[in-house]
Amino acid sequence: MLRIIGATDKGLVRYVNEDRFAGEVFSPDLAYGVVCDGMGGENAGAVASAIACEEIRRMLESSCRPGMDQRSAYMVLESAVATANAVVYDKAEQDPEVMRGMGTTVCLALVAGEKVYLANVGDSRGYLLRAGELHRLTTDHTLARMLLDRGDLTPEELLQHPDRGRLQSSLTRAVGVGPQVEADYTSFPLEPGDVLLLCSDGLYNMLDPVTLRECLRQAVLQDDGKCLIDAANSRGGRDNITAVILACEENENG
Repeated sequence: MLRIIGATDKGLVRYVNEDRFAGEVFSPDLAYGVVCDGMGGENAGAVASAIACEEIRRMLESSCRPGMDQRSAYMVLESAVATANAVVYDKAEQDPEVMRGMGTTVCLALVAGEKVYLANVGDSRGYLLRAGELHRLTTDHTLARMLLDRGDLTPEELLQHPDRGRLQSSLTRAVGVGPQVEADYTSFPLEPGDVLLLCSDGLYNMLDPVTLRECLRQAVLQDDGKCLIDAANSRGGRDNITAVILACEENENG
């Protein structure tokens, strides 16, 4: 049995919440969740994330069916990301003075049967809480990650870099900034008791991994994501904060 929890907040510094989320449980073994974190001048980031989230919601809710196999699941994810990208990009082209360059992250999870399918673009993240351990599932598409992967910086050098904040927040991929976008896709088996967390950087940047894990466990127990929001705000709330949780309930006799 699947259960979904969602929460968002503008944080303590930003005037506008440019994050959006959506999700639904269709049946005991079919559900989705998505988090979008907008970027762009003025309110363009909020426009980009709202459009992308709505297009993904519409695509998932019209296309998901019980008994989906791996091929069908990946086709739905790829179509959802591509459609969101095209609609955001076209919107920006219609009003280039205000909207050009706007974009959004996307972290999207589809649970179909006993598997989880993930798609991500940008630096919103997916995590898995399993048997008390928190595992990161996605790779950030940021300038910092690119420099680390190329060997231009070591993790230690990044920690001491005078421009670390910009490197970590500068996206190398985002939905809507170009006519096409490349997403990362992955899948893995879902086990009873597993908890998926999709979140924007306003959450994970505020919390160390241990605190994030404990707040996630509390959110599942309370069936409320407010504790994650409160924890990020208590540590500064420097950005918009969004979390979507998909929990796979344990068997009653297991």
